[in-house]
Amino acid sequence: MKKLLSLEKIKALSYPTFKTLMIIHFLLFFLVVLVVSRIHFSIPGFSVKGLYQFPNIWEFFPWVASWFNIFLTIVLITLVGNEFSFKTFRQNVIDGLSRNDLIKGKLILIFTIAVYTFLMVLIAVLIFGIIFTKEFSMNIIFENSYLILVYFVQAIGYMTLGLLFAVIFRNNALSIILFLVYFPVEGIIRLFFKSEYRAYFPLKIISNLTPKPEFLTIASEQSYTNASGNSSLDFSEMGILPEDLPLGITLAMAAGYIGFFIALATVLLNRRSL
Repeated sequence: MKKLLSLEKIKALSYPTFKTLMIIHFLLFFLVVLVVSRIHFSIPGFSVKGLYQFPNIWEFFPWVASWFNIFLTIVLITLVGNEFSFKTFRQNVIDGLSRNDLIKGKLILIFTIAVYTFLMVLIAVLIFGIIFTKEFSMNIIFENSYLILVYFVQAIGYMTLGLLFAVIFRNNALSIILFLVYFPVEGIIRLFFKSEYRAYFPLKIISNLTPKPEFLTIASEQSYTNASGNSSLDFSEMGILPEDLPLGITLAMAAGYIGFFIALATVLLNRRSL
């Protein structure tokens, strides 16, 4: 394991574009959250500050970061594509690694990138949450904190899908283009299925791990209640958006899809020439 980690570290850090893209990813995320924090609504009774307060920030920041998972996946696709373009996979096998080791190495890389973005979001949540939350307790700080772990799973989900595309097409440009095209294609395909089945498609499952925050409720400076007495300015309850699957089911299916992506990539890498 240490050998594979060391090998992946050398490959990634020796590629200047990788370091540049990761810095851009980091700066873009913090730029977005900084810019949004400076927005002031002219609508009485609503404030963007609610998004940056505990416990709401645990919901908002992972959702913002989830949009950048596509960026990380493109970085991953580029690294894997380079292995085919520069014949390093073939050289690694000649040097004694098995083809399964090649996949394990990329999974280590995916896990490492996911840990990086997890820590990035965690640090941002703690910094902005402490700054914007006027009164808080330990319970408030850690309420909904599990959502960042869900975001971690989502980051792995996107990147393992990207790994599969890279192994199938073995060309950076083609893999990236088809990966991006797959988003609207799956959306079109879902339209041919009944509404109750549309939530079970791979991208739908993975993207729903960080659902859109209830902005009306979070940004509201006062409490609104529905007939049942629960605080609510919820788009779903208003009938504007469909209800998503329960988080437990979504996580279980996401784990299943991740396992499927890895298994299929492994089979393809073992059966095709390098």
